[in-house]
Amino acid sequence: MANQEIADVVRQLAEVVQNLAQARNYIPVHDPAGEMLKKIAQCKPPMYQGESDPSVLENWLREFDKRIVAVNSLENLRVNSVVYYLKGEADLWWKRCENALRATPNFGWKPFKVALRNKIFPPYLKKQKAQEFIELKMEGMSVTEYYSKFLELSRFAPEVVATEELRDQRFESGLSMDL
Repeated sequence: MANQEIADVVRQLAEVVQNLAQARNYIPVHDPAGEMLKKIAQCKPPMYQGESDPSVLENWLREFDKRIVAVNSLENLRVNSVVYYLKGEADLWWKRCENALRATPNFGWKPFKVALRNKIFPPYLKKQKAQEFIELKMEGMSVTEYYSKFLELSRFAPEVVATEELRDQRFESGLSMDL
């Protein structure tokens, strides 16, 4: 019986020595992409379904711009981190265009945003929204409603409101005299 106990102890010691040797050789794998996905997920980012409303897209992109800065994302990891949050039509668009977009020189976050905007918001619609902004008047709206509409549409005509002074002038010119 004593021999069996000694054999068991020797076997257990051999296992401990083997485990220690393996632990000494263990090098943790550094996975920047996985770490970035975790950091972004902790910020609870919104999903984008591919809605045709350009304001929804712009809000989604702005939210991701903030999160990317907050987690100090590397440029080469941004697109991979963000496309996980495309759903529905937006995800289908990405699956169709991914290879062609990635093959373009200098593809990254900014070219991704341009491509997505062009898909959801084609040039003719940009012109239409810019014209709607230029013609915007308060008529029939409260000041709060007018202000919200002004902010929503102003992003489609940045050249018209390039400075705060121009923005203020444009806003005031659209106000109703019935105030």
